[in-house]
Amino acid sequence: MATLKYFISGKKSPTEIKIRYLNGRAIQIVAGTNLFVDRQNWDKKNQKIRNVTAVPDRDKINSKLADLKNHIMNEANVDFMEGEILNRIWLEKCINKFFYRPSVDEKKALEYHKIYLTDFAEWWLKDKAPKFKVSADKYMDDTTIGHYEILKNLIKKYEGKDKIKFSLINNVLMDSFSEFLTAEKYAEETAKRMIGRFKFFCGRAEAENIKIDKSYEDRVFVKKDEIKYKAPYYNEIEISMHYAYDFSYNEVLDNVRDNLIIGLWTGLRVSDFNNKLKTDNFQDDFIEIETEKTKTWVSIPVHWMIAEILKKRNGALPKKINDADFNKHIKTIARILKFDQKMIGGISKVDPITRIKRKVVDLYPKYELITSHICRRSFATNIYGTVPNTTLMAICGWASEEQMLDYIKKTNREHAETLKKVWDSKYNKAI
Repeated sequence: MATLKYFISGKKSPTEIKIRYLNGRAIQIVAGTNLFVDRQNWDKKNQKIRNVTAVPDRDKINSKLADLKNHIMNEANVDFMEGEILNRIWLEKCINKFFYRPSVDEKKALEYHKIYLTDFAEWWLKDKAPKFKVSADKYMDDTTIGHYEILKNLIKKYEGKDKIKFSLINNVLMDSFSEFLTAEKYAEETAKRMIGRFKFFCGRAEAENIKIDKSYEDRVFVKKDEIKYKAPYYNEIEISMHYAYDFSYNEVLDNVRDNLIIGLWTGLRVSDFNNKLKTDNFQDDFIEIETEKTKTWVSIPVHWMIAEILKKRNGALPKKINDADFNKHIKTIARILKFDQKMIGGISKVDPITRIKRKVVDLYPKYELITSHICRRSFATNIYGTVPNTTLMAICGWASEEQMLDYIKKTNREHAETLKKVWDSKYNKAI
């Protein structure tokens, strides 16, 4: 009959608690648990730590020792039936598995990235991310890697001096991380992205055969934003103001304005209209282009303002400009056009210490809230309701109405005014 017994040996104190596995005369194995106790606090008869205040974690340790016995006995039964050799190496593996410890070659240094989350994140982002496929022919780019670097730094702030071990990750810790994000005043959507990236690292760790409690995959609730707001967009009158303004005195602003108009009347992302779009994409009265992000082909009719811009430039498109400068200059243009009405919005600001970027919600002049994404947002908002939803989805390359509706930024009052115009037209005619 197989038995397990804890014991201590030698004269040193503290000393390691060891375990002996016996199964008749054929199998007698001893291994250390890596748990230590002062000799005077060890109860030899009951094979556990005495009930003394000198060891405040005694109940937790004794409970773990009892669970370890059950774990080893279960492993022994299964492994014996499968033909495994029960020896010291096997027993050490059982103990390491129970304590979520990695298997370590005695000749190699301990691999901390198999124990701690942030060590793993640093290792993975350096060694694995550049070769990680995000699609059939595309690897994770530097921008995306940067997003995960931000999350790694945020986890470091959350954990403080006590690094998070993979053995401690579960749904309770995920909820705690969510509460931390709320306390740090992260916007609801930002917090959701951070939690998603946290789970991404857990998934990558599992792919490296690191054991994690599956409850980390449970749904994590995030506190809703106390202040609700809609991101800004340009209506058709405001777009016309851009088009009509004479920027000929400033070649850079004139060029940026023309690129902006193209974005506003195509609904393309900045990575497409400001980087990828070429005159070859213009076929008759349509733009045919494969989008950079989703690799889907879209077809967009050429708006008359875009046609006039091409005519002004003798058939050429405006010069390309890097995204950071584009975002800076469209704010300048909005300020020149006096789009300075105050509105609630979120501006991303970088913490000077942690270098973590977060969205700060407050009242800002509209021009401060303008970014390149206003192009796609304005296109969707202005076109919505004038054509079937399926048409708008096809033009913008959205797979679902939910994705489309996320871009519609009309206020309730604007929707009501649209309905009023329909009623006025209908009933005035009837009268």
